[in-house]
Parts: sequence; C-alpha cells; structure tokens
Amino acid sequence: MLNAALCALALLAADGPTPRSPAPLDRAVGRMSLPEGFRATLFAGEPDTRQPIAFTYDDRGRLWVVECDSYPVWLTPGPARKDRVLIFEDKDGDGKFDSRKVFLDDGANLTGIELGFGGVWLCSTPNLLFIADQDGDDAPDGPPKVLLDGWDTKGRHNLFNDLTWAPDGWLWGCNGITSNSRVGEPGTPDALRTPINCGVWRYHPTRKVFEVVANGTTNPWGLDFDALGEPFITNCVIPHLYHVIDGARYDRMFGQDFNTNTYTRIGTTADHIHWAGGSWTDSRGGSGKHGEAGGGHAHVGALIYQGTNWPEKYRGNVYTCNLHGNRVNRDILRAEGSGYVASHAPDFLMANDPWFRGIALKSGPDGGVTLIDWSDTDECHDTDVNGPERTTGRIYKITYGDVKPVKVDLAKLDSVELARLQNHPNVWHSRQARRLLHERAAAGADLSAAKVALRAMTEAGSRLPALWARHAIGDLDENTLITLSGDGSADVRTWAVRLLATDGKPSSAAVARFAAMAGPEPSAKVRLALASALQRLALEDRWAIAGPLLGHGEDARDANLPAMLWYGVEPLAATEPARALAMIEGAKVPLVRRHAARRVASLADAGPGIASLVGLAGSTNDALLRSDLLIGLGEALRGRKSAPMPEGWSSAAPRLFSAEPEARELALSIALIYGDPAAAALLKQTVVDASAGVDRRTRALQALVDRRAEGLASTAQALLDDPSLRGPALRALAAVDDRRTAALIVSKYPKFNDDEKADAVATLAARPATSLAMLDAVEAGTIPRRDVSTAIARQVSAFHDPKVAAALERSWGTIRPAGAEKAGRMLKYKAMLAQESLKDADPSRGRSVFAKSCGQCHKLFDAGGAVGPELTGSDRANLDYILENVLDPSATVAKDYRLTTVATADGRLIAGMVREEGKVLVLQTANERVTLPAEDVAERKESSASMMPEGIFDAMSEREVRDLVKYLSSKGQVPAGP
Repeated sequence: MLNAALCALALLAADGPTPRSPAPLDRAVGRMSLPEGFRATLFAGEPDTRQPIAFTYDDRGRLWVVECDSYPVWLTPGPARKDRVLIFEDKDGDGKFDSRKVFLDDGANLTGIELGFGGVWLCSTPNLLFIADQDGDDAPDGPPKVLLDGWDTKGRHNLFNDLTWAPDGWLWGCNGITSNSRVGEPGTPDALRTPINCGVWRYHPTRKVFEVVANGTTNPWGLDFDALGEPFITNCVIPHLYHVIDGARYDRMFGQDFNTNTYTRIGTTADHIHWAGGSWTDSRGGSGKHGEAGGGHAHVGALIYQGTNWPEKYRGNVYTCNLHGNRVNRDILRAEGSGYVASHAPDFLMANDPWFRGIALKSGPDGGVTLIDWSDTDECHDTDVNGPERTTGRIYKITYGDVKPVKVDLAKLDSVELARLQNHPNVWHSRQARRLLHERAAAGADLSAAKVALRAMTEAGSRLPALWARHAIGDLDENTLITLSGDGSADVRTWAVRLLATDGKPSSAAVARFAAMAGPEPSAKVRLALASALQRLALEDRWAIAGPLLGHGEDARDANLPAMLWYGVEPLAATEPARALAMIEGAKVPLVRRHAARRVASLADAGPGIASLVGLAGSTNDALLRSDLLIGLGEALRGRKSAPMPEGWSSAAPRLFSAEPEARELALSIALIYGDPAAAALLKQTVVDASAGVDRRTRALQALVDRRAEGLASTAQALLDDPSLRGPALRALAAVDDRRTAALIVSKYPKFNDDEKADAVATLAARPATSLAMLDAVEAGTIPRRDVSTAIARQVSAFHDPKVAAALERSWGTIRPAGAEKAGRMLKYKAMLAQESLKDADPSRGRSVFAKSCGQCHKLFDAGGAVGPELTGSDRANLDYILENVLDPSATVAKDYRLTTVATADGRLIAGMVREEGKVLVLQTANERVTLPAEDVAERKESSASMMPEGIFDAMSEREVRDLVKYLSSKGQVPAGP
C-alpha cells in the first residue's frame, strides 16, 4: 500500500535534471519535433516579450499580446500594475516580427484579450475592461471602462480568461472552479448579480447582457468554435475536452452545481485522457506512461484548425498545449449522436524543452498558427511572489511548406466585400469580416447591399457563416428563422432554433414551431438545440415541447440529451408534480423518469405529488417505468431513517412486493423507511434464503443496515457461520450496538479469512466496549497483535476512554511517535532492500502479497481497489519513494485522502475519507462505504493523517517485503504467484 502524496513538479529533460534556463532563443525551434513538412519560427522572444498569457489578431493580421506580470499576487496590496499589451507586426511574412508597440503598460491581472467595436476588451480580474481606440492609432483614447465587475481575485490560478467572439456576435470567456465570482455591472446589488465558478460565460457587446452559458469542469482555459459553430473548451485536471451546450452542467473536480437538483452531469467529449490514469497529480512531469498517453493532466489553449496552410488531414482537429508534457496534443473530432467524440491522434508538437509552457494557439490570415509560450518550469500552483520566472517568454509561428505572405486590412473593405468573405476557406477571414459587419450595423451603417449578398449566400455555398453574418447585422427576423427551422440541413435547423431562443424570450409563434418540431425531428443535434432551448422558455411553454422530446427512445443513451432534457424539465416537476408524472408516464428516457420521480418525492413527505408517484408505481404495467419510479423515490429517501407513509402506499405495496425482483427489492427498501411492518420480515427472509443468490441477499442485508431495522443484530450474528455472507454480516454488526456481538466475533475469529479478519477488527474497533473485548483477545492471543494496524490503534485511542487506553497499552503497545524512530526504520529497510538483496526477490509472489495487503485499497496495473490512489503512474522504481510512503504515509496527504473521524449519536466511531455530504454523510473506510444520516453525526474531526496504516511491513516476513517491493517496482504486470 502506498500513499499518493502531492509531489513537487519534477520535470526531467531527456539528458538530466531541469536546466536553469530555457533553450537558447537561437536553438529553441531547432529542438522542436513536428510532423514532416512543418516548420516553426521564433516570432518573438525575451526580452521583447515576457510571460505572454493571451493574444489575438486584429483585422490587419497584427498580433496583440497580453503579458501578465501580476501573477500570482492578485490580492491586496496587489500587483505593481506592470501587465502590458503589446502589438507585434510581421510586415514581410517571414514568421518573425518586424515592429513592436506598447499599447498598455500599467495593466493588472490581465488574462484575456479580444478586439472589436472600437477598442480592446481585457480580462482584468476583478473587471472586464474596455479600452477605446476609436481612431485606431494604437493608443488608448482614455482610461479603461469597467463593463462588468465581481470576478473573484481569490481564485489565484483559476481566473476568468480566454475572450473569444462567437459566431453569433457574443463575447465568450471561461472561468475557473476556485473563482467564486458574482458578476454584474458596477453598482449592481449582490442579490442581482450572476454567480459563476467553473464554467463558460458570454457578454453581448451592444445589448450589454451577461449570461452563464454552462457550468462545470475545473479550470477551462481554452475556447474555440468548429466549422459548424459548435463551441469546445479545453480544461485542466479532470478530462481535457468538453463540447459546450447552452444550459449544460458538466462534471466538476469538486463541489456542487448551483442547482442542487441537477442530479446528473455531462461528461467529457474525449474518449481518452492524456495521462496514464490514477491520480492526476502523478502525471506531473509528463514522462513514462503519462508521456505515451499525451503528457499530463494540465491543458491550456484550444484551436480547432480551419486555416488554409496546413494539410487537409489536420483541418477540424483540436489542438491544445499540454503543460507537463511540454507539447501540443491533437484530438480528432467525429460527430456522434447529438454531439461529438474526440479521439487522440499522435501529438502534434514536442517542444523538447522542459521550460516550454504553451498557453494559447490561434491561426492567422495566412493559415499559419501562432503559439505563445509562458516559458517557465513551474506550473499554475506557484503562488510565491518570487516564484515565476518573470524575464522569459516566447512566441512561435508554425507553418507547412512554403507560405505566401498575406497582407490584409479588412477594415478598408466595403460591406459587400466583407459579406463575400463569409465564403473564405480560411476561417480567420470570415470571422474578422463578420465582426466588422456587426460593428458597422451597430454604428447604423447602410448594409442593404451586404444583406442582398448574404441572402444569396444563404441559398448556396457557405450557408452557416452567411446566416451568422445576417444575424449580426439584424437581417434574420423571427419569421425567417421559423422558416429556416424547417430547412433540409440539420445544421441550419439547429442554428435557427438557437437564434430564436437565445437572443430574447421567444414568441408564441416560435414556441409553437418548437412544439411542432419536437416529435418528428429526425436529427439528434436539432433535438439537443430544442432541449437546450427549454431552459429559456416560460415554464408553461415547456410542456408541449418536452413531452414529444421525451418520446424519442433513441436518445436514452445519448451523451447529452437525457441530462439536457432533465435540466429543462426539473422545474416542471417541482411546480406541477402530478402533471410532470403524467408526462413521464409516456417518456422513453429512463434518466428523466428517475430524476422526475426523485424531484417529486423530495418536495414533501405527503401531498398529491408523492401520492401520484406511489399510485403510478403501483398501477403501471410497465416494469421498466415501475423500476425507474422506485429508483427515483429511493434516491429521494436515501440516508433517511424514517418518513411518513404517503397516501396510497398501503394499497400499492402488495403489488410492489410481488413485482419483478428489482422492483421488489427497491420497494422493500423504501417500505422500511415508511415503517411498513411487512418489509423487514420479507427482507430477512431474503437474507437467510440461500436460493436467493448472494447478490440479492447482500442487498437485502444492506437495506436492513441502512434503516437500522429492528432485529438487525441477531440477523447479522446468525450469518457469521455463512461463508457467503460473513463479510457483509461483520460490517453490518458495526452499525448496531449489541452486547453479544464482541464475544461472537472473538470466538469465531480464528476461522475467518484475511479479509473477514480485517472486517472483524474494524467492527470491534467501532465502539469502546467492543474495543475492550478486541484488546483482551489480543492479550490472550486469540487475535494476533499484527492484525490490529496502527490506524485501528489510533482510532481506538480516539475514544479517550481510560479503560480502553490502558488495555491498548497493555495488549498492543504505545503508538509510535514520528521522528527519530521512523528514521531508524527507514535505515533498517533500506539496508534490507539494497539492490543486491532484491536479485532473488520474486515479483509474482510480490503480486500475491500486494493482493493480500494492498489490493483492497489500491490499484496497480490492472488489479486492485479504488479506495486509495492508483499506483500505476507513481514513482515506484524509486526505493526512497516507496519507503517514505509506506513507513510514513501521513507525511504528505492529498486532501481527497485525508482521514476524517466521525462519532455517531449511538457511540460508534468511524474513520474514513469523506466522499459526499449534505443530508447524508458518506465515508469510505478501508473495508466499506458507510452512509450516515446527517442527524446521526454527533462529532467529526478531519486529520492530516492518511487512512493507510503505518505498520504494513511489520505484518510481513522479510521475504514478503522483498517480494512486494520487487513487484511494486515492476515496469509492467507480472503473472500471479502462489
């Protein structure tokens, strides 16, 4: 068993430790590995730029680069306002800058930039700023204007970032998980501000509206749109790529969604991760298996290439910088269902420089790609004011073959010429032209000729870009969009629905059109747009659309639609529960049926909603619907010890108790909470019925445990002679205080197998009286001293009971203090495990030792549990690493693996890791997952100690220790030994 400590970043170059400085400027691009035919040039480097963190292009093809000197001092007294905005221009198209200007040199906390509408838009935590430059002289016209404020400076490395113009004219950006922001215009009262932590937001430049687009992920820092206008973000720590859907709620690293009734969240678009699994902290360094997988967990920047310079096979792929792998990853997108799946392609660029920290990449007017490099050896967690290297920074240009210089000044084109650029094969031109048209429309320019040109393009050629441009200049009224919602192209129908819904409250005509589309619509993508639109509609308008959408059984396994449908339906279940149940009776999406039942059941213990739910479950002939309703009802009651029996339960129960096995088990578990006397008796019959199968019997026993059913102790005690249920029975006995338990366990202890002995010791250590019996058995030799781990001894000592303390010292000994004693043990085992002594060690035997001593909690290669961190990617070849983690597992403990000790109202002590809290507290112990009602928790205390015991090696022979260490240091899985 190894403890996964949060290790310092240890990036290694191919030839040794991390150098003290980055690759020399004149050799940096020569070190890079790129696909055949590609070349990199150094566009700019220190001292001309330092710490570049964001950039964009203007409509002349010039580069506007943000330098962030503020990091990491975001708080009072704050930075010295040294952040800059620089303008670089490559006049001869050779991939190197020829001129450089300073637009701004007194910025603070700058993390994002975009241009448009006569000025510069900047992320400047806590503000979104606009700096006017109406005359285009590359100098501010005046002081910055604060458009929005309220972004959280305490986020440190999870700030708002990545300004990007969307196809429909909104300004989009990202926000990190620890940036708990409340955004609004300056002076907005707190109650009227919009909360956001991790997620995606947008702001309309002319309507001055701020919205959260989607919630979730961890620290998104990369945003781009594909050729169909679909947005994607790249993300750090948890999986790296998400297809952004308006109104979605995505998986999060931690914490709850703002809507506590979310219940389910949408996962990553990618079918892979860029590290070799296990704890993401182990991927720091990006080498070994992590390097083979893609380099590590930290991703920054997003580019979906749509230029004209790179070969066609690279077009439409997603590119993101991998910080720990010092490279650029490449993913291939393919449409699937309502969304996409991204698969890993060979990494596009290897910097071969441990200082490489790619931050952002974008394509420009010639189709080449610009890549900025923060250039440092630290990662985003370096919060020491003197930590970051403040003098380095590089900008690279990546092109294929011979590149012809492209000289542009799009602002000088007339509006018809800008309209025609919507057909340009290089997306840079169409995006810049669309923004310029939007600006001219906002300024009141006559765009009638451009409208004619764009309308003609809508009928042929680049249809979506023409539609987006027409929307930007106000040439798509509601009637036109309703007509387009019947178009033969699913992509056009998708955008018609979006544009009808997202720029304001849809009219009754639009709502009627949505309802007419919902049932017969053949495209999952269009159905997703309709499901997303639900959240923007008045509640009464949702029914006619949601019902037909829920009738699409083919969407039940879609990656997005079930969750998106639920987000739109959830308030309906809360406001009109009986009507919602009637709607889901005909629904063919199980997740929505379950969640609707859960939401209805959570509203009140009595009333028409719960009565309708119980009645429907008891009367339906649809077995799948019945199970879904009961699953939802059970989820709503999870962790509760009792609840009032709802109206109609008595009449529904007999049929539920005689239903198919799954529904019967669910109904009996629910009936226990309602105090139905028949339930406990029926579950006890299942527990003792050998013909019922081990799984059903175990679930029945667990149901009795969860509800602390009367007679549970005697039921579980009787199972101690049943090998098939002995383990669950031992764990069940920890939940109830019965004077007979300790004597029974001690008397049968010698016959238990190793896992059962571990369960027995954990149960005996749960209460003072049973702890005394356990320690007496240790003193008598019935329970070997080595079976009581240091962790158990610490738990027992936490009772602070004088009798228990005396018995512990008498029978087990004194808990060893840290310090010199551990140092001595380290020397002892280093001598025992010297390289020479490991020559005869057997890794196959070591695998068996691992399975017995470590595999319950840890996974290595392809076997083991998931209580503790996976060890596959750890530094297992390093003996010091192994010994430090085994002999002193509490030296450094990741937050997720810290030990929490909970005392219950009935005198039980439970030590484990908190996995969930709210109305219930869920603890993962070494041998089980314990769910406690919140009201049963009398006291809790978090420790910096690891749940892993210190005396792992003490219970092994010298040969077993050597074999285990040999196995732990293996490069791959070995055959199982005896």
